[in-house]
Amino acid sequence: MPTGLDPTIAGHRRVFCCHEATLTGRHAPNSLEAVAECVAAGVPRLEVDVRFLADDGMLVFHDSWLDTATDGEGAVSMHDTAATRRIRSKRFGTTLPLFEEVVDVIRHGGTLLQVDLKLMRVMSPEREQRLAAAMEPIRDRVLIGSQAHWNLRGLHARGFRVALDPTLQWHALERSDPGDGVGPSRRGLHGLWDDAPLAHLPRVDARTYMASRLQDLLGLLPASEWMVDYRTLLHMRALGFDLGTELGKHGVELAAWTIRDEGPEATSALLAALFSLGTTTVITDYAEQLAEYARAL
Repeated sequence: MPTGLDPTIAGHRRVFCCHEATLTGRHAPNSLEAVAECVAAGVPRLEVDVRFLADDGMLVFHDSWLDTATDGEGAVSMHDTAATRRIRSKRFGTTLPLFEEVVDVIRHGGTLLQVDLKLMRVMSPEREQRLAAAMEPIRDRVLIGSQAHWNLRGLHARGFRVALDPTLQWHALERSDPGDGVGPSRRGLHGLWDDAPLAHLPRVDARTYMASRLQDLLGLLPASEWMVDYRTLLHMRALGFDLGTELGKHGVELAAWTIRDEGPEATSALLAALFSLGTTTVITDYAEQLAEYARAL
């Protein structure tokens, strides 16, 4: 049964992606039950997070540590596959799925699977092969993204669609510890966190700066889509630069993450702004509600 999560707005198809496979909220995020619910409902796209285990197994789980959301302890990467089979969600009591199990559910529907690869260290050839083999049954319905573009190049060479999250190079998010060693350490003259020299040169206007940096970052990875935090998109728009429109000139689509439901008025205004700057996909935990707002625009 279609969910209406791909309405046509202003002449363009927009997709509402179920973040962590969350549709109704009745199941644990990233759980097999949540994935099955999405597939049964016919959602156009859902997202899950993938982390490698100590034995190279692939766990579908968002956080790097188990303690907050599960009855397990410690870093995900320190556990092997057998150990994770005994771990359960604190709130829902369900087990944590392996990536192959998610793919097996996805292959029986028409849903596009968006994979958020959480691995930051360089992926070994063995892990790349294992991930590629797992995705092979749904090759035409999988999109794999990451902030670590170096881990996507080999998958692109294997023929998989890849997506870039440019947060490690370029963003407008507030950071509690700019010196934590992950991502840019300095805020540039136009308000974006960016260590590139151009971001800190005086007498370079905002549009020239952003257009040049876009060219730089497009060269990192032959991505079919960028996944960008919505606050960064709004910051760029305020400076006269619509990232989605500019990406579209290069044949690259734009997904905005992660949009909350702040009520009809505020959320509808945000969606209208995101669509007008060229956003194609909205990643959210409130897909059905936001799609309803969008259809009323």
